[in-house]
Amino acid sequence: MTTLYDLTIPFLIKALKTEQNLLAKAEAFATEKGTPIAELLETRLAPDMWPLSQQIVIITLHAALAVLKLTGTPPPKINFGPAPLEDCKKYLAETLVILEAVTPESVNGKEEEIVGAMTGGATEAKMKALDYVEGYLKPNIYFHITTHYDILRSKGATLGKGDYLNPFVTIQQ
Repeated sequence: MTTLYDLTIPFLIKALKTEQNLLAKAEAFATEKGTPIAELLETRLAPDMWPLSQQIVIITLHAALAVLKLTGTPPPKINFGPAPLEDCKKYLAETLVILEAVTPESVNGKEEEIVGAMTGGATEAKMKALDYVEGYLKPNIYFHITTHYDILRSKGATLGKGDYLNPFVTIQQ
């Protein structure tokens, strides 16, 4: 039987590892092209969208806040807003440490508990933890990873579907 832990923590670990992979590709691309990494981190797909670095910040915030909502473990200090490369790396690494320390016992059984999620503006929607994970958390994580990937592709980075999917896939032998 799949548990709330199974649906949440391994997924978030894979998502943050995907982000680390994409960030490493961004850094290599910037070096190869002679473009300052700060310039790449400030790139947006559209004027009203967040820049690349903010995509990373938002993913780490979603992951850290999910752990807080499900276990009570306080999140690392993550400043909301665009971030320099070192902060992006630090946020990902610190959040991974917190995720890797979560035990199934600290999450399972909380499927029906009510948690809040920001749905725009100052409005917090209340929902069951399982609905939060499946209907809010995961779609948001996928959206921001996809946007990170798309920003890199729009700048000419050579990426393939595997750069996005491989950390998520567990192949059985």
